[in-house]
Amino acid sequence: MITSKRHNTAEEYPIATLLQHLQHALTPAQLDRIHWLLFALIALGTLAQTQVCLFLAQLTPIAPNTWRQRLKRLRQQPFPQQTLFPTLLRLAVEWLHLPQVFLALDATTLGNRWTVLALGVVVHQHTIPVAWTIVRGNTKGAWLPLCETLLGLLRGALPKSLSVFVLTDRGLWSPQLFGAIVRNGCIR
Repeated sequence: MITSKRHNTAEEYPIATLLQHLQHALTPAQLDRIHWLLFALIALGTLAQTQVCLFLAQLTPIAPNTWRQRLKRLRQQPFPQQTLFPTLLRLAVEWLHLPQVFLALDATTLGNRWTVLALGVVVHQHTIPVAWTIVRGNTKGAWLPLCETLLGLLRGALPKSLSVFVLTDRGLWSPQLFGAIVRNGCIR
């Protein structure tokens, strides 16, 4: 039997509030699956697929393999980036009461199969992803257009009075990327 590791109160994890903010950006099926996934993450402290599926199967009349298929379909469905990513950025900044925002732009390879280009809010030595794109690994092509797209999706998401800093490592830095950051008004 999979048991809960966390004993925090529901007020510490405003899942319902989060889902209300996301309901305009996601389909009802996506919202339902994300709700269950967040519940499992809070209860278990992990998103290990087998543990999550076994845990959810104990709480619902749905079999573990059915949960696995539902979560797989969730990963396969496209998310509406134009509405989801700015909402995630606004929520992270509002909920954390950040006086200034540091965004990290980074590319991470997952073996030879995938490369994830992600933009996240830096908080206490951690990064909360708010925008991302996934491309096949070992494919030729420039990342600059993908970076520009991510930055463009977040333009206007934050108030102009908020200072925003965009951080990259040496592998992504280029004068063209700096120009894209300036053109997008540091995400404003």
